[in-house]
Amino acid sequence: MRRMNGMTKRNLSIWRNESEPMRPHPQYPNLLLFDQLAAEEKVLHFSTTRAGGVSNGSFSSFNMGNFSDDDPLKIRENREILARMFYLTTDQFITPHQTHGTGLLTIDQSFLSLSKGEAMERLYGVDATLTREKGIFLCATTADCVPILLYDKQKEVIAAIHAGWRGTVGRIVEKTIREMAHLYGTSPGDLLAAIGPAISMEHYEVGAEVREQFSHNGFDLSDPSLSTTKGLSSRWHIDLKEINRQELLRLGVRVDHIEKSELCTYSREDLFFSARRQTEHSGRMLTGIMMVP
Repeated sequence: MRRMNGMTKRNLSIWRNESEPMRPHPQYPNLLLFDQLAAEEKVLHFSTTRAGGVSNGSFSSFNMGNFSDDDPLKIRENREILARMFYLTTDQFITPHQTHGTGLLTIDQSFLSLSKGEAMERLYGVDATLTREKGIFLCATTADCVPILLYDKQKEVIAAIHAGWRGTVGRIVEKTIREMAHLYGTSPGDLLAAIGPAISMEHYEVGAEVREQFSHNGFDLSDPSLSTTKGLSSRWHIDLKEINRQELLRLGVRVDHIEKSELCTYSREDLFFSARRQTEHSGRMLTGIMMVP
């Protein structure tokens, strides 16, 4: 069995339990797949771990973060490794320059006809992408924030969302689904939704001002499954994955169409990068979805 920077398919599988909807890719065990999306013939998807790349030190080893402090040549090689797994080029992976906002971008033929420089400019400040074009991966870069993939089986439309606390407060999930409905006629009841690995409530401590931002924007975090205080501390802990799952339900996505990973990027140092755990010297994971040509 081929080793990948000290990790094998065997020990990558140890974390899985009956309630966890993600599993290692059958051919590339350093990639994770969702059960429901993996069963769909018209889409491909993935979520990277930190294994299987060429980066060193705190970025070891499969760092996908174009805007991290890692060696740009190593990041490029990591992205080329990923692209080869799907017999694609790196240009077929649409990866925005996220700014923790709610910017949306539709990837259509007019975007695909842009020069590389023009495309990079358009991708700045974008935290969610959507398309009905085939043969391109829409990607979200994360290292504690929540990656969310959407697939409309009926209209054959996909989306990739980066939902940090600011994007969640700004209702980026709702804005994305509404844009899918406006442009392509998507009905939320037809969507499959996948919520990837992110920091857990246990490790996601925030100040009262963050919780107040949620309240100010209409989120009810009184449910202890969404937020809680621990011990004598006045600091709040919030569950971004569960907040976004409940947003999907509120918008009309069926409960049995939503998969939510319980994997915590902060606690699973063996599997994931974590910006909160590693501070500024953190790599990034990539989560992506593509319509098959």
